[in-house]
Amino acid sequence: MAITIELQPEQEERIATEAKRRGLSVEDYLARAIAGDFPLPPPDMTPKAILEALKRDGVIPMWQDRPEDSVTLARKLRYPQERAE
Repeated sequence: MAITIELQPEQEERIATEAKRRGLSVEDYLARAIAGDFPLPPPDMTPKAILEALKRDGVIPMWQDRPEDSVTLARKLRYPQERAE
């Protein structure tokens, strides 16, 4: 079965980026996403459960190379003049 849908350019870009990140073609990525291979967390998940899911999916470790905590990093990004200190 073939289905055609119109997407906004931003949606196309997000889909292509995520497919590439997972090492899949856009078609394979969308087929797997529709099949439920990449489920979104249920809306009733607790913050702790969401954090555990992000760790399990490898999202959290991507910030482990940062030498500072998230609050310090946020301040540096928000207030560039503090970076000089």
